Amino acid sequence: MDKVPPQAAFLDLSDYARPAALWLVRALLATPIMPMHLTLAFTGVGLAAAVLFAMDRWLPLAGVLLLLKSLLDAADGSLARARRKPSRVGRFLDSVCDFGVTVAVFGGIASGQHARTGESYWLLAALAVLCATLQGSLFNYYYVRYRAQTGGDQTSQVDETASGGYAGDNPTALKILHTLYRFIYSWQDALMARLDGWLAPQSAQLKPAFLTATTVLGLGFQLFVTAGCAALGQPVWALWAFVTVFNGYALALFFLRRRAP
Repeated sequence: MDKVPPQAAFLDLSDYARPAALWLVRALLATPIMPMHLTLAFTGVGLAAAVLFAMDRWLPLAGVLLLLKSLLDAADGSLARARRKPSRVGRFLDSVCDFGVTVAVFGGIASGQHARTGESYWLLAALAVLCATLQGSLFNYYYVRYRAQTGGDQTSQVDETASGGYAGDNPTALKILHTLYRFIYSWQDALMARLDGWLAPQSAQLKPAFLTATTVLGLGFQLFVTAGCAALGQPVWALWAFVTVFNGYALALFFLRRRAP
């Protein structure tokens, strides 16, 4: 069910929901529930959280929903791997839905803050979406490279320009989702590859400790931060954090990568 071999495992701070996700996968393994159902479920849960943020009500509950979203997000791919049925349709659907939830949640926070204070937070929300997505792409780029380096799961590729699927992937769905993925993420993937090519030689091996450092920028950790801010009644703090603190952290990671042997 894991994306990397046991000997290449590293501490993934964004994957805190993994134990619960593996329990859920074991419970669902013999059922007709498909990984795509879990993807659609986490999308619905994330959108429900966005609605609560827009209402500026029950913010702790909105935070709990984001943590539930993280659990379901961890379970869909694990269920596919447990059944040995990888899917490129599922891979692209997952990423597109992740982006949609991020936009909805940050937009909901901006709407709720406007209702609370009368001030506009839309520019901040847009910047937070851009920054958080780029930060997540940084983590994903190195994670995908590390999986290739260690012989792990190959459902995701560093270069997703090719749209080839697995047996069982619906060609029409694959084409649509691949097009959406490339529209949202392809420029980010290319940017990360170009930056890494400048920062370190292609021969530089990725170390588990570096991967652990990148997981602070993973989507799961972003949801955890947003949930924490929601529990404190200040979800807008998360938007500020992605625009400021986490950008600084990403620059520090680039510095470390530059010094890689």
